[in-house]
Amino acid sequence: MQDLQAPSLRRNHALVATIALSFLLLLGSTGLTFHVSRQGVAADAAVAHTLEVQSELTATLLTLSGAESGLRGYLLTDDEAFLEPHREARALLPEHLATLRRLVADNPAQLDSVETFAPLIEQRMTAIDEALSAQTAGRRAEAIAGLRRAGVPTLSDISARIEAAVDLERRLLAERQREAAALRDRFTSAVLLMLLACGVLALFALVSVRRYVAAVHRSRLQLAIHNAELEVRVRARTEELAKAAEQANRERARAESLLTDVNHRVGNNLALVSSFLTMQQRAVKNPDAARALDAARMRVQAVASAHRKLRLGADFATVKANEVLGAVLEDISAGLPPGDLIRLQCQVEPMEINARDAVSLGVLTSELVMNAVKHAFAPGESGEVSVVLAQGTNAVPVLEVSDDGVGWHDENSKETGGLGAKIIDMVARQFGGRPQRSARFHEAAAQGRRPGTRVRVNLTKLQVMQAT
Repeated sequence: MQDLQAPSLRRNHALVATIALSFLLLLGSTGLTFHVSRQGVAADAAVAHTLEVQSELTATLLTLSGAESGLRGYLLTDDEAFLEPHREARALLPEHLATLRRLVADNPAQLDSVETFAPLIEQRMTAIDEALSAQTAGRRAEAIAGLRRAGVPTLSDISARIEAAVDLERRLLAERQREAAALRDRFTSAVLLMLLACGVLALFALVSVRRYVAAVHRSRLQLAIHNAELEVRVRARTEELAKAAEQANRERARAESLLTDVNHRVGNNLALVSSFLTMQQRAVKNPDAARALDAARMRVQAVASAHRKLRLGADFATVKANEVLGAVLEDISAGLPPGDLIRLQCQVEPMEINARDAVSLGVLTSELVMNAVKHAFAPGESGEVSVVLAQGTNAVPVLEVSDDGVGWHDENSKETGGLGAKIIDMVARQFGGRPQRSARFHEAAAQGRRPGTRVRVNLTKLQVMQAT
C-alpha cells in the first residue's frame, strides 16, 4: 500500500511546489509591472517635455518670421494691415522666451542656447521697430538700410540658432525614446520569461492525459467559434470600408466642385474690379492718371484671367501652365485698342506647376508682354510679341518674352524704371531669377530690320510636377 501511495505523495508534493512557485512568480510579475509602469510614465513625461520644447521653439521662429513678413509687406504696400503680425510678435515673443527658459531650466546646454538667441531676437525686433518708424515717417530707403545694417542679426542667423536648438531637442527626444524602447524590451523579455516558467510549472501539474485531451478539444471548439466570429467581423468591416470609400469619393468630387467654383468666382470678382477701373479711367481727364488706371486694370485683369483658368489637377495642388498663360494672353489681346497691329504668339509647354505659383507666373508674363506692347513699337506700327515657356538646362523652366520692335540698349539698364519694372524684378526674384535683356536679332542692323528685344527669366524656384 505504501508503495502505491508513494508515487501519489510525490505527485502531491510536486503539485504543491508548482503552486507555490507559481504564486511567487505572480508576485514577482506584479512588482516588476508596477516598477516598469512607473519608469514608463517617467519616460513618457520626458518625451512630452521634449515635444513641448520643440513646439515652443517652432512657435518662436514662426512668430518672428510673421513679424518679418509683415514688415516686408508694409514696406512694399504701405498697407497697415501687414503690421498685425508685428504687433502679435511684440506680445507673444516675450511669453515664448519665458516659457522656453522655464522648460529648459534643467538642461544647461539648451538654456545657454536660448540665452544666446534671445538677445538676437530682441535686436531684430528693435531693428524692425526702427524700420517701421522710418517707413511711417516716409524714409523708406532709411528703413531698408537699417535692416541691412552691419551688426543687426538677420532672420537667417536667428533661424539657424533656433534650428540648432530644435536639433538638440530632437537628439534628446531620440535618446529618450531609445531608453523607453529599451525599458519596454526588458519588461517584455522578463514577462515572457516568467510566462514561460509559469507554463513549465503548469505542465507539471497537468499530468493527466485525459484533461490535456479535453483542453485541446475545448481549444479547437473555441477556435472554430472565434473563426466564425472573425469572418462575420471581416465582412462587416469590409462593408464599412466600402461605404467609407464611396463617401470619400463623393466628398472629393464635392471639394473639387467647390474649389472650381471658388476660383471662378474670384476671377469674376477681379474682372468686375477691372471693369470698375475701366470706367474710372474713362472718367478721369488727367492723361497720367488714365495711364496709371489702365496699367492697374491690366494687372487686375491678368490675375483674374489666371484665376478663371485655375483648373486644379487630380491632386488639387497643380495646374497646367499653358492654360493659365494662354488665358492671360487672350485677355491682353482682347484688351488692345481696335485696329492695333501687334500680334501675340504663345508657345508654352503643358507642364504641371504648383497652383500657388500660377497667379505669380501670370502676373510676370503679363507685365513683360505689356512692357513690350507699350515700348517696343511706335503708335500704328505692326509687330509681334512672342511668349515661350519651356524647360532649359538642368530642367530649369525658362520664361522668354521677345518682340521685333525698336530694341533694347545697354543704357536702359541704368534706369530705375516704373512700377511695372519693379513688379517684374520682384516676381522674378520670387522665382529665383532675374530678367536678362538682350537684342532678339543680333544681325538686324546689317539686314535693315529692327533689332527687337528678348527678356529671359530663369524660374529656378518654379516647381514642375512629375506626371503621374
